[in-house]
Amino acid sequence: MSAALPATPLGSVLLIEDQKAVATWARQTLIQQVGCRVDWAPTLAAARACLEAAPEPYFLAVADLNLPDADADGVLELLRTHKLPAIAVTGDFDKALRSKLLRQGLVDYVLKDSSHVYRYVASLVQRLWRNRSQSVLVVDDSPASRGLVASWLVRQGLRVHQAGDGQAALDCLSRDPAIRLVLTDRHMPGMDGFGLVKALRKLRGRDRLAIIGVSASEDQELSARFLKLGANDFLAKPFSYEELCARVHQNLDMLDSLDALRELASRDALTGLYNRRHFFAEGPVRLGTPPPPQEQHVALMLDVDHFKQVNDRRGHAAGDAVLRQMGSLLSQHFPDGLVARLGGEEFAVLLTGPLNDLYRRAELFREHFSQSEQHNPVDGQAFHCTVSVGASPCAGQDLDAWLRAADARLYEAKQGGRDRVVWGGA
Repeated sequence: MSAALPATPLGSVLLIEDQKAVATWARQTLIQQVGCRVDWAPTLAAARACLEAAPEPYFLAVADLNLPDADADGVLELLRTHKLPAIAVTGDFDKALRSKLLRQGLVDYVLKDSSHVYRYVASLVQRLWRNRSQSVLVVDDSPASRGLVASWLVRQGLRVHQAGDGQAALDCLSRDPAIRLVLTDRHMPGMDGFGLVKALRKLRGRDRLAIIGVSASEDQELSARFLKLGANDFLAKPFSYEELCARVHQNLDMLDSLDALRELASRDALTGLYNRRHFFAEGPVRLGTPPPPQEQHVALMLDVDHFKQVNDRRGHAAGDAVLRQMGSLLSQHFPDGLVARLGGEEFAVLLTGPLNDLYRRAELFREHFSQSEQHNPVDGQAFHCTVSVGASPCAGQDLDAWLRAADARLYEAKQGGRDRVVWGGA
């Protein structure tokens, strides 16, 4: 058994492979591409020892099915005993064995036919890990059909909801807005699959919710009708376990990619905080939610004092370091707020809470920033900066009015000597 790597948030994978060269390549690929911890076991006995000694349960096993001390049945029996999901990677293709293993609950069966096989395995491991936080909805009026599909998706680590018709599906979506994908049959009583797709698209676009239409009909126009109504994909019954998983993963990967692009577009590249566009899009949404009793929404405007002098005297690299430090401290002090860099040395925060508590937190931030030692990345010299803060309680949903009021308080802080918090209304 190889030496264990430090645990990572992604979880640990047990690699069972008797060929050292293959195991080395597989382990490196999983670590580099996935970032997970990988323990290697070259025999069934070593795998058993890993499972018994692991400080926490493994997330998944990637297993060769032909070991010096065990055959496929022996390997899978050990993994079933420990309730460990597994991807089989084998050099021998056996159609009957493949079907048998998939029926028995194997996550996937992969042929070791090229050097790229572990890149596919690594991408599958990533997908299975992300599936743990993904919800899907299976809509079919046949309990047997939707139960089978649901069981296949549960095997992929997904959280699965079921509904027997379109209206029940809409009710389910309203109860769990985290649902990311809907698989819907065509023929159902009441609201059918077409009606459901139209209703779903009124609620969410293709980039927020993936829909896969399903039907056993031989009508070749069905797929086109589903897609034109707003579905992302189509599956014709009967379909296999592997085809279903491939389509579901492809659609979830698409949604994840779009989420990543949205997140990238909403972030300031230098500080990692939200940018101006996101702040003005999200701010009114937050302000539209009434605060709890005895609490208020508050807008803060913050500005690094004499920032131009930092750039002029110490260089723009030093100025960038100050802004990064500002962003880091804002994130630490206001994890519950909407924090953004509006531009240059200007930042904004929207908070909700008791006024006295928010004022105290603003003062603590000002003090912490002013006492923090900055370092010029060019010459290593240390220096200090201060920050001025304007704060204004908010009433109503006019974000611009709140920010103008906070900005007026910020101006007062600058005029009053800087390095201070000024609090007041419009």
